[in-house]
Amino acid sequence: MATQPKGVTGPDLGATAPPSAPPPLRLPDADAPRSARQLLRTLLLGPVPGEPVSTHVPVNEEPAPEPAPSRLARYGRFAPAAVVGFVGSLLIVASAPVYYLAEPTWRLTLPLVPHPGSSANSITTFVIGLALMVGGWLLLVRRVDRAPTGPRGRTVAVLVVGALWCLPILASTPLLSHDAYSYAAQGEMASQHIDPTSTGPEALRYGWYLRQADHIWHWAPAPYGPVAIEAEKLVVQATHHVASASVWGMRVVALLGIVMAAAGVALIAASCRRSVALALALGILNPLVLLHLLGGSHNDALMLGFLALGFAAFVRDRRWLAVVLVAFAAGVKLTAAPALVFMAWNWQDDPAVAYARRVRRSAIVVAAAAAVITGLSVLAGVGPGWVAALKSTGQSVSTYSLPTKGAYVATDMLQWVGVHASTSAMIAGFRLVGLAVAGAISFVLLLRSPRLGVVRAFALSSLVIVILGPVVWPWYLATGFALLAATGVERWRPTYIVLVVTATALVWPAGISPLASVQHVQNGISPFVVALVVGVCWAGQRLAARGRSADRPGEGHAREAEPFSSPDRDAEPAAT
Repeated sequence: MATQPKGVTGPDLGATAPPSAPPPLRLPDADAPRSARQLLRTLLLGPVPGEPVSTHVPVNEEPAPEPAPSRLARYGRFAPAAVVGFVGSLLIVASAPVYYLAEPTWRLTLPLVPHPGSSANSITTFVIGLALMVGGWLLLVRRVDRAPTGPRGRTVAVLVVGALWCLPILASTPLLSHDAYSYAAQGEMASQHIDPTSTGPEALRYGWYLRQADHIWHWAPAPYGPVAIEAEKLVVQATHHVASASVWGMRVVALLGIVMAAAGVALIAASCRRSVALALALGILNPLVLLHLLGGSHNDALMLGFLALGFAAFVRDRRWLAVVLVAFAAGVKLTAAPALVFMAWNWQDDPAVAYARRVRRSAIVVAAAAAVITGLSVLAGVGPGWVAALKSTGQSVSTYSLPTKGAYVATDMLQWVGVHASTSAMIAGFRLVGLAVAGAISFVLLLRSPRLGVVRAFALSSLVIVILGPVVWPWYLATGFALLAATGVERWRPTYIVLVVTATALVWPAGISPLASVQHVQNGISPFVVALVVGVCWAGQRLAARGRSADRPGEGHAREAEPFSSPDRDAEPAAT
């Protein structure tokens, strides 16, 4: 046996050594001197993989701090969106036709824009203006994502841009609807102690209030609650019973509702850890809200304001304040009442709460809200007729309701094959089926609301009820879109944008049907329009998914797996 040399320690050198791991890769020391060959290689081929790279800092000198972005760099990117949207809003307002039965009043005009102009001129200018408004809105949404400023700066920029867009609309006569004239007549009736929920404006007998109210509603009781009627009465009294001034006053009420809605959406977004600026840009400053809710001076703006503030109070654990605010919203229009059920169902944050307990809580909340609405009705001198008056809105068949259009298509197909079918019976049947389907979907959303979130579940339910309801007008959809944006639309943003733009373009200034030449085939082309919108939504989703996969390889499939699962970009911490 070989003798181990003295002073040598370790295993027997004659024994077979086990395989050992290769020595670790030694990276060159950044401070060690380099040969000319190494320096040349670094200059030509770059640093060795894994070699620490740092900027060159001279000895005894501190690195210069990066200069903060200038005010122009932080906010200048919002200027194109502001200008494009403002020009579009100005064109629409300056060319909008004035209701021929309305009392003469001042209107905003432009030197080179015909006013009132022909129907063709109004339609052309409206299309151009709407395209500019949509373009400005898309630019604003994109700038919110990319502007080099903090969350608060982006929110301020969004609000300033939105205020600029609203300026022409505030100076316009009612846009795309004549409902504001009926609101003024209802306020005049209430000021004369005539209940507008029991009879129509014909009770006024004469005067501008009656003359400028739409003939469709002359004998129809108002389907609005005590909050709306009281607001209309206050406007009429504040304008000294001048019909034209009262119509302008309805714009102030709509503006107040939108300001309330903006505050509510911002609070909800902050509580849900979403970007407040993005929620405001998508949910409040879209063309649907600005042109229809604000431009049309609709009561839906006031309802949305109370609803948004109510949900904001609910997500911040102010439960009974939320019930009172939603009761006020239902006092504007009864369509806000389902929000009470969604709130009561989610009264406790524990998803394991038994259904029986949720049902009992729902009964208590609904009863409390009914007491609030009853008290408001007594104070406003309004009877319960406004609840039954909702049926009168279903008399309109020139609407964009899917069940109504489906009934027309089915009737035409049956008559084409030689089968006689009653149009009114088909409309009633299709509307009943639509309401049943909407109710079933809403019930499923209610059961899943503890996981989806109470605001998001109600927003989706509101959109489903409107789309499948018997009567659909664009401004009915604004509530669901605004609340949905407050909770974040995430990867569904392309579909959201397409649907908002489509809803905005449904009603044109020339009337309910924008092109008289296609009125006789309007029902027939409705399925193709729906298919086109669905196709555009699908294409937008596919393009967005490919863009995400290209930007973040390996993450696209994970994000696709869970819709509504990740927060929006630039999410802010929840407010305390």
